[in-house]
Amino acid sequence: MNIRGGLPVALLATAVLGGCHFGGSAKAPTGQVVATVGDQEITMRELNAETQQVTNPDPRAHKAAQMSALENIVARTVLAKAAVDQGIDKSPDFQLVKQRAIDTLLAQSLESKIAAAVPKVTNDDADRFINQNPDIFAQRKIFTVDQIRMARPSDPGIVKQLEPLKTLADIETFLNQQKIEFQRSTGNIDAVGVDPRMIAAILKLPAGEVFVIPSNNMLLVNQIKDTRIEPFTGPPAEAYATQIMTRQRTQDSVGRQVSALYAKAKSTIHFNKDYTPPAPAAAGRLPASK
Repeated sequence: MNIRGGLPVALLATAVLGGCHFGGSAKAPTGQVVATVGDQEITMRELNAETQQVTNPDPRAHKAAQMSALENIVARTVLAKAAVDQGIDKSPDFQLVKQRAIDTLLAQSLESKIAAAVPKVTNDDADRFINQNPDIFAQRKIFTVDQIRMARPSDPGIVKQLEPLKTLADIETFLNQQKIEFQRSTGNIDAVGVDPRMIAAILKLPAGEVFVIPSNNMLLVNQIKDTRIEPFTGPPAEAYATQIMTRQRTQDSVGRQVSALYAKAKSTIHFNKDYTPPAPAAAGRLPASK
């Protein structure tokens, strides 16, 4: 986290702690308390949370990472106490940021709780998924495509006008007429690494038909030139199937429960007439790429 207009806490830790002299008359913390700042205790649980991404098996390296993390926690605590002493925690701007941070963390924690309850994918589940999706595994498809890449237009009407166009040449002419920048290139769409629903949708298209794939802030307009088959089997395929199924189950579970919670709260939600959300846009022609 960066302090507005200042240095990262990690750098401030060096400045704050570099001039400190430890070992005063106060009793040193013991047990699960790894440090204190005034009457505030810093526990082993906090330290473990700070270093949960550290996976170095070397004990000395791990200890060094813990010490560095502890210095950051101490520095952050010192600065936070100073901010409270100066009344910064009472300012309207801080209250706004604080509430946003709390709401975001609570929402993320709820999603994590829902995700943790999703049943694990078994080996039989993965094998069944592999057998049900031969175009990703035994008959894995890799499409070579002619492609137009463009920024997603802010005007949804532009996308609507693209839909009836049947060739890349027609789309290129339209984009030039609208003075919309684009890039023409050749690329690949590999069934491995792409949403299985997208592969199923592509395979249902008539031969040579142009299709659009939303990708973040881009639109990729594609026409298949060639399709080759490169089987994807063995342990890597089983691991990939497990990953895909886990993600799908998690997304479905989170999506269902979030939708139910929103529907339950809908009667309590009211908008200023000038800020009423528009009706949801129509679904895209193909699932967005991952």
